[in-house]
Amino acid sequence: MNSSPSTVHSAEQELAEQRRRWNQAFLDKQWRKTRFNPEPNTLLVDAVSGRTPGAALDVNMGEGRNALYLARQGWQVTGVDVADQALAFARERAAQQGVQLTTIEQNTITYDWGSKWDLVLLCYADEDAHAARAWEALRPGGLVVFENFHADVNQVWGSKLGKQVGFATNELKNLYTAAGFQVLRYEEPVGVADFTRETHRLVRLIAQKP
Repeated sequence: MNSSPSTVHSAEQELAEQRRRWNQAFLDKQWRKTRFNPEPNTLLVDAVSGRTPGAALDVNMGEGRNALYLARQGWQVTGVDVADQALAFARERAAQQGVQLTTIEQNTITYDWGSKWDLVLLCYADEDAHAARAWEALRPGGLVVFENFHADVNQVWGSKLGKQVGFATNELKNLYTAAGFQVLRYEEPVGVADFTRETHRLVRLIAQKP
């Protein structure tokens, strides 16, 4: 059954609102100063230390802080996001730093991840665990690096039903183990989130496809 014009219009409006919101979050000077960590994610830095660079997919890349770090280490990086201005910002910085970076403006829900990656990065990407998609996307031996909020944050934020974020205790570990991954590192520390710069309980996962 084809979607009605009103449904299509509503989906386009939602995508436009997402693009506007995330462009602001990544590029607004006040946001960058008070709510956003411009440095590469520490879990990612730990995960790739000493690892031979390969092909990396940064899901919902944003303004490119992690993708650019990987590119500087010799990785061939593709970043996907709906925030067109943030992607343009990342490309500009890549040119300034003399590194290669491929950017794709697309919703990661509909984007075909393929099956060619040595690393998939899910750093405050969205509210999906993506275990099955990551399995299909990775080559044997490839890594998933995943950081996001623990579901406890909903109590702090007073999140409404249908608007809740984060992952329950051991949820990610169990999902990635069930998908066939070897979990190399899993933790749920209280720490400063890369996104919001607030101190909350987080979830951190490094998993490898055998």
